[in-house]
Amino acid sequence: MSITVGDILKVVVSLVWADGEINQNVYNAVISGTGGPYDDQDILDDAEAWAGNMYANLAAMMDPDIAGSHVTVYIYDSGDDDWDEVGTNSWGLSCTSGTNALPRGVAGLVNARTLNPDVQGKKYLPGLTEGILDESLWQSAGTAAFLAFALDWVTAFAGGTSGASWVPVVWSVVNTVATAMSGEVTIPTIPAYQRRRKQGVGI
Repeated sequence: MSITVGDILKVVVSLVWADGEINQNVYNAVISGTGGPYDDQDILDDAEAWAGNMYANLAAMMDPDIAGSHVTVYIYDSGDDDWDEVGTNSWGLSCTSGTNALPRGVAGLVNARTLNPDVQGKKYLPGLTEGILDESLWQSAGTAAFLAFALDWVTAFAGGTSGASWVPVVWSVVNTVATAMSGEVTIPTIPAYQRRRKQGVGI
């Protein structure tokens, strides 16, 4: 399998707690521009780097008992209306906060708007600690880190390994359409709560 311009990708980023519990987030992007086809492993390496850039903004505020585990990439098959796995890369993220972990359901929330006012994406950020809370609200350092994460999420980039142009999008399962980001994000100062999901199901 090779990746070509116009392909829609799903990137599942997995973090694992020391006791084996998994947190996942799902990201989508469209390969744009010219060039290609692109090697699968090069695309996997780019996806790993994308995840690393995003979560590096948060590592100092996350509990050391949670760590990066792996990044899996899928390509959308419009004929069968499903996702075909491209492959998986191991991914290491070391978290270094020295304060107590918040309850695992508590998460930072980042909302990203798209060019369609009715469509937005959201990401719940796990593993955060008490040090970035101030009277039950995120401190300014916390919201600044969430914003840096958000910008790495919604901003188009050129893959450092493949050279492919990646355009982050929000995927609609109902309408089977990818909607481009507007670049506008909102970050609530009140902590969110992420309910438990079955393993393998991301946000």
